[in-house]
Amino acid sequence: MNKWTDFSLQVYLEKLSSDEPIPGGGSVSAYVGSLGMGLTQMVARIAMKRKPKADATPDQKFQAEANRKRMEEIVSSLEKTKEQALRIVSLDPRIYDEVMACYRTGASADRIEDALQNAFRLQADLALIIVMAREWNTHMKDLVKGAVANDLIVSEKLLSAAFEGAFHTAHINVVYMKDAGRRERAEQALAELRKRFESK
Repeated sequence: MNKWTDFSLQVYLEKLSSDEPIPGGGSVSAYVGSLGMGLTQMVARIAMKRKPKADATPDQKFQAEANRKRMEEIVSSLEKTKEQALRIVSLDPRIYDEVMACYRTGASADRIEDALQNAFRLQADLALIIVMAREWNTHMKDLVKGAVANDLIVSEKLLSAAFEGAFHTAHINVVYMKDAGRRERAEQALAELRKRFESK
């Protein structure tokens, strides 16, 4: 299996632009999501280096330290979700291949359903960690001031685009599910993700 994150961005883009179906939207959504998470981390790390002003009051110093600790927590949490997203960059093409192999080889209905479920679950999981990262990014807006905070707008847009990509890539697998129960549960899971994403 190719580890797509081992390629340079230029090579990844060249392969993405080819007439091959992988890497595709699911892999790209994971990549974009990881970039958004990394950008939020950058903003936090820059902000954490700032010292309180010399004439800051005790309350202001206390708040600055509390903010710094909260940003440390966010950076740590984002490190985990970023690594998860990066794994999906390479895992999604493999899962896609498994689905297509089922159709090509005339696999049983149960095997096809399982493959579609795996593909759905991978992108639904990606959508969830992106929602979490976006929530942390929103919290960061209350902690960071100055020009560097502009990059939180950029990361928010990246995370929003990544969520939409993961959401719709998950959904297309649901469309092809024949098992009504699985389809209903998957649709409900996506509805809950959408609701959480849109609640600010």
